[in-house]
Amino acid sequence: MVPWRSISLVMSTAFCIGVTLGLFPALIALNVEYRGFDTGWNGLLAAMPALAGIAVGPFAPSIIDRLGALPTYLAAAALAATMVCLFPLFPDFVAWFAIRFAMGLGMGVQWIVSEMWVNRLAIGPRRGAILGLYVVVLSVGLTAGPFLMNLLGTRGAAPFYGTAGLLVASCLPLFFASGASTAGKVGTAQLTLAQAVRRSPAAMLAGVIDGFIFQTFMIFLALYFLRLGTAETVAVNFLAIFFLGGILLQFVIGHLLDLCPPRAVLIACCLLIVSGLAIMAGVRDVPLLIWPTMLVIGGASAAVYTSGLAGIADSFSAEEMPSGTAAFSVLWYVGGLTGPVAAGYAMDWWNPHGMALMIAAAALALATVNALPLGSQARR
Repeated sequence: MVPWRSISLVMSTAFCIGVTLGLFPALIALNVEYRGFDTGWNGLLAAMPALAGIAVGPFAPSIIDRLGALPTYLAAAALAATMVCLFPLFPDFVAWFAIRFAMGLGMGVQWIVSEMWVNRLAIGPRRGAILGLYVVVLSVGLTAGPFLMNLLGTRGAAPFYGTAGLLVASCLPLFFASGASTAGKVGTAQLTLAQAVRRSPAAMLAGVIDGFIFQTFMIFLALYFLRLGTAETVAVNFLAIFFLGGILLQFVIGHLLDLCPPRAVLIACCLLIVSGLAIMAGVRDVPLLIWPTMLVIGGASAAVYTSGLAGIADSFSAEEMPSGTAAFSVLWYVGGLTGPVAAGYAMDWWNPHGMALMIAAAALALATVNALPLGSQARR
């Protein structure tokens, strides 16, 4: 029997986390801009959460084993919420780097625990649908973040305290979940990052590539169309359609994951990404073509994450799940750091198509690994 009550409660935490992720980076960037610092400092500050995620990821399984999943999640949320409240209290810009890093530690652990929960709950014939729903809820939260920022504003302490409130709210539903869904101390079999990669190389590569693709699209997609001569409002709309595709097409992806192996879905999605990248510049002025193209690219890109989670569920036992999800998250952050850097240099080398070339190369690499015997997702 599918534990829909527990699933819905865990999904609510994913929504609150998604809203925070969709709101806070832009809020910080705007405040740094208001204070007169150049974009280079803004970029360094934006890297702090990824560095924190990479730093804390290897230790998350042992923390979960020692404290239990729910206490770990609550402690991480408390850390993140406390750090958010400190931003308006410390005007020194240098202090913001330490605060942002500490907040990233809390958010990184929250995400690892959340992924572990949904993978433990996503069992049986509806596994793909549950994982797809998880990504939909997370994506809806990401999309809602900027709208909430418009309500809270961007100046003063109110938006920071509002974000802290969201992090606290993400904890409240868990007190109504069953003990099985938010299992406390359970027996765990801890694996190193290298062991996790050897256990499921294709799923781990999916984590790297998804971070690479998602962060690169988020930062450079609108700029790509601007350099092609597209109006700014239209370029931003293309980015919005990209995110919308990640929401609308997840139910299709979830259904496919219930019918097909994750690596088959990954191969198909990677080929869709490459095909979309190949034609999007040529059809950018034809709404009937560019809109569905951006929807498909967005949906296929989000499906890389969904399929990677499914691969983790196939390759790791319940006791190994904390190590599997922690490794997946660490590698996602690695991709998120390297993707924008590589794409930025590539756009300087081949303006503006270097960005599309880098993403296409990453997608093809993931498709190739999954097409080889190495990409099989054996549990043992």
